[in-house]
Amino acid sequence: MRRLFSDARVRLGACVLAMGAAAGLGVVTHAKEPVVRAEGVDEPTRTVVNRTSLSCPALAGGGKLSSHTNAVSPTLPEGTPTAAGKETPLTIAPLPETAAPAGSLLARGKIASTAPVAKPAPLMIHGVGPLSAGTVGTSTTTSTEGVNRGMASTPCQLPGSDFWFVGASGASDRRDVLVLTNLDSINAEVSVTVYARSGPQDLPNARGIVVPARGTSELYLGLVARNLRDIALHVQSNGGRVAAALRDNATKGSEPAGVDWLNPSAPPAKKVFVPAAAPGAGLRILSVANPSDLQVTASLTVHGPNGPFRPAGLETVAIPAGSVKSLRLDPVLHGDPSAITVSADQPVTASMRMVDASGSDFASVGSAEPLTGPAYLVLPAHKQPAILQVTAPGKTGSVKFELRDALGRVLDTRALDVIAGATSQISFKAQPRATYLMVEQTRGMVVAGVTLMPAAEPDEDDVAQVAAWPLTTSLVFRAQLGAQPDVRSALR
Repeated sequence: MRRLFSDARVRLGACVLAMGAAAGLGVVTHAKEPVVRAEGVDEPTRTVVNRTSLSCPALAGGGKLSSHTNAVSPTLPEGTPTAAGKETPLTIAPLPETAAPAGSLLARGKIASTAPVAKPAPLMIHGVGPLSAGTVGTSTTTSTEGVNRGMASTPCQLPGSDFWFVGASGASDRRDVLVLTNLDSINAEVSVTVYARSGPQDLPNARGIVVPARGTSELYLGLVARNLRDIALHVQSNGGRVAAALRDNATKGSEPAGVDWLNPSAPPAKKVFVPAAAPGAGLRILSVANPSDLQVTASLTVHGPNGPFRPAGLETVAIPAGSVKSLRLDPVLHGDPSAITVSADQPVTASMRMVDASGSDFASVGSAEPLTGPAYLVLPAHKQPAILQVTAPGKTGSVKFELRDALGRVLDTRALDVIAGATSQISFKAQPRATYLMVEQTRGMVVAGVTLMPAAEPDEDDVAQVAAWPLTTSLVFRAQLGAQPDVRSALR
C-alpha cells in the first residue's frame, strides 16, 4: 500500500477524488435555497379558490343567550373569474360528521343565516365549487343577562398553523379562554408561547395540546397563566391545522363587564398597523408585544380624521425583551375614529381594547396587514350605526366599498379617497337584518375595520352592543408557484 501511494499519479488521483467528495458533501450540508418559482415564471399564478373551510366559534353557556351565524358567498368585482363547475351549495354545520346541517349557502350574493339558538355550538362553513371563492361568515351571540351579557361577534376563521393574540389576561377580573378548533379528520397538536409584562413565561401546560379531529380543545388562561395581566399568545400547530379564537369574559367587581372575542393580530413586524379605534367615549388601551430577545424602542403615530400626529409623552416607548406593554390612549384620541402605527427597531405586534363609556361591554381589534384585494365582512343586525373606518397610514389611498342586503341588493356604494396619514369614517345606519360589506383597495396602502358602539344616551333596558370587525383581504385566489423540493428539510 505504501508503495502504491508513492506513485505520484496515484496520489494526484486520490486528491482529486477527495476534493470531489468534499464538494459533494458541501452541496448536501449547505444546500441551496429551494426553487419556489417555476423556471421562466416571474410572478406567481393565481388560482381561483374552489373549496372552503371556515371555523365559527361559539360562546360558553351562561345567561339568556341568542346565537347565530351569518355567511355569504359574495358578489365578486366585475371581471373576477370563478372556478369551473356547478354552483354546489356550501354547508353551515356542527363539527361532528353525523350532525345535520344548520344552514346552506345556495347562491352567490345572498346571505344565509342559521336559526338563533339558546345553546351555542361551534359551526363550520365548508364545501367545494365556485361558491367557495370569497366566502365569509360571522358568528354572533347576544345576551340580556348573566356572565355573557352584551354582544360577542367575530368573523369565522380559516384554519392555519400560526396565530398571535395580544391583550389577553389571566387576572381574576377576566376569564379568557383560548379555543382551538380542528375541522380536519386527523388530530392536531398545538403549543402556545406566552409573553407577559415580566417577560416570556415557562408554562408546560401550554405545550403539546391535542385538538381532536372534528373537535375543540380549550386552554383556560386563569389556570395556566394565573394572575398574569397584559399577555400575548403565540399559537403554533406542531402537526395539523387548527382555527384559534380567544374568548374573553370580563367582570367589574362582582358584576359582568362584557364578553367578546379578541381578534387575532398580524405577525410581528418592525411596523404594524392597528385599525379602527372606535369613536366615542370610553377606554382605549393599546397593548404592544415584543417577542424578541432584545429590548425594543417603539414609536407611536396616531392617524386621526385630520391626519397623523405623535402623542405627547408617548413619542417613544421602551418594551423589554419578551414582554408586553399596555398604554392608555383615550386621553390623546379625544373620541375620534383613529388608527395607530407602531414602528419599532425589532418586530412587534399589537392590539387595541375598546370599552364603552358605561364600562358594560368591550371589543378588541388586532394589528392588521394592508388590504391587497377585496375584503368581505358579514355584519349582523345592529341597533346603532356601524362605522367603517379606513386609514391610509402612508401616502393618500383610495377604496371602493359596497354595502348589500341579505338578497344582494346594493344599499350604499361609493369611491373614497383617504388623505395621507388620516382616517376616514363612513356611517351605515342601523339594520334589522344582516348585511354584507365589500371594501376594495384601489390605490395606495390602506387598513380598515368596522366598529359598533352603543348610543350616547341608551334606553334603560338597552343591552350594550360593542363590536369591532377587522377587514382582511378575502380568499378569492390562491397564489401558485412552480417549485422544487426543499432538500434542507431532510438535514434538520
